[in-house]
Amino acid sequence: MTNFELKSLIKNFRKEDMLAFGPIYNEFKRYIRFYSKKLGYEDALQELTVFLLELLYDIDLERFNSDSSDGLSRYIAVAIRNKYIALSKENTRYAFMCSELYESEVSYTDSAIEKICVEEALSNLTNKQRLIIIYKYILNYSDAEISSLLGVSRQAVNRIKKRAFSILKNFYT
Repeated sequence: MTNFELKSLIKNFRKEDMLAFGPIYNEFKRYIRFYSKKLGYEDALQELTVFLLELLYDIDLERFNSDSSDGLSRYIAVAIRNKYIALSKENTRYAFMCSELYESEVSYTDSAIEKICVEEALSNLTNKQRLIIIYKYILNYSDAEISSLLGVSRQAVNRIKKRAFSILKNFYT
């Protein structure tokens, strides 16, 4: 897609023309799907899509010529890749925090069988879900404390916690 076409679609999208988002998303969905699969967690596709939406509002369109080049397309593709890298680093950080908690501070119970069951159940969760469950129900942190520790909103903590409970419920039934 050329700069001219993409700029006009973005301008229409900024004017709340939601039909303009379809062609924009179709232009970049291969990147979003590719990177979300590489991230490998449940919310990756949504996070990258939301990033694209936010990016469309934040881009300074005056920086790009209204010609037949594809500089704006390349800019957005690189921004999506950079967001993937940031999310990948964040996911690695969650995994590290979770493994540190899991190995050092957390002792679930004295019973080896119960500990194995809890470990197996928690292994079905993503790193972020596991970390939130450990903070909330093993270390007794509040949602506000968890949100400030992880740098996410309290609503995100609650949403992730609900999704984790759904996974745990399916595991135990």
